[in-house]
Amino acid sequence: MAAPSSSSSSRLRVMGGLAAVAFVVHGGNHVRRGSPHDLLWMCNVAPLLLAAGCFLARPDLAAIAALWLAFGTPIWLLDIATGSGLLLTTFLPHVLCPILAVLAVRELGLPHRAWLKATAALLALVGLTRALTPPETNVNLSHRVWAGWEALFPRYDLFLALVAAAAALTFLAIDRALAAWLGPQRRRAAGATRGASTT
Repeated sequence: MAAPSSSSSSRLRVMGGLAAVAFVVHGGNHVRRGSPHDLLWMCNVAPLLLAAGCFLARPDLAAIAALWLAFGTPIWLLDIATGSGLLLTTFLPHVLCPILAVLAVRELGLPHRAWLKATAALLALVGLTRALTPPETNVNLSHRVWAGWEALFPRYDLFLALVAAAAALTFLAIDRALAAWLGPQRRRAAGATRGASTT
């Protein structure tokens, strides 16, 4: 199958560069503040996946980033609305990168069962953050129930199962919405990119 056109490749490089800048600037802010563990939050990892997907023409990575951000950004907005502190650089992963991710998926296509890949990748990330981050930080809710929800969920395993199910359903809904928006381009673009990457 044909490789992406030169104009498409140029657009992907620009989008990948912007996503990489978003990761470096926001991530650098976390490091400067003494909280490097925050780099592993789902919405902070997504720009890195998006940059890799754009530079390598990998539709699966771009799709995972898009679905993660579609799930995580509303939670970020809820967190702000309930009094959480706000870093100015957080607008890069939560506002700029969702736009870039949708544009990248339009360029690369949406792989089959992208929602399932996003769910599996998220569960892997939760396991990674549980192993690498301090329990008190609760990055990606990997250690305990979200603060204030303990009365509703006395057991962490039930809480985690509910969050995972909510994420999977959100991913599925966004997957279907993107597929309807892209139409036949969904398979054609993703398949063309896969074929080009194996030649």
